[in-house]
Amino acid sequence: MKINTVQFGEVEINEDDIITFPKGIIGFPKYNKYVLLNADESGESPFLFLQSVEEPELDFLILNVFKHYPQYDFDMNESLVAEIELEGPKDAFVCTIVTVRDTLANATTNLKAPVVINQTKKIGVQFVLDNKRYEIKHPITEGLLQKTGGEH
Repeated sequence: MKINTVQFGEVEINEDDIITFPKGIIGFPKYNKYVLLNADESGESPFLFLQSVEEPELDFLILNVFKHYPQYDFDMNESLVAEIELEGPKDAFVCTIVTVRDTLANATTNLKAPVVINQTKKIGVQFVLDNKRYEIKHPITEGLLQKTGGEH
């Protein structure tokens, strides 16, 4: 199946890779179908794009949060676990949405509202954590920027 994207133009995707977000992403409830795309051809970037299958102009730059913030932790309530049919933590891909204002050096990631994807069932959810420990605009770490060649 082919989809159009702003970042990559026309892209061939496998329909089995489509992730359904029953409630959409926060702020975009009517768009429910997404696919993960590597941010660069090498696949070496720590970033991915969560690309809407339904709207070419809708994509989110995301980061595998545990890979880059190993101390990050949270609890999901039982209704969210049931909503995405998670059977265990190894089925979950947890990421956060990154915001780039002017340069990557000023980028932030939203640790307050993680995105959790059941990698087996291809169902996802974004939700807001009920704690004050994490910020909506958490600065991207210096070490992560060095991996991407971001400006310092």
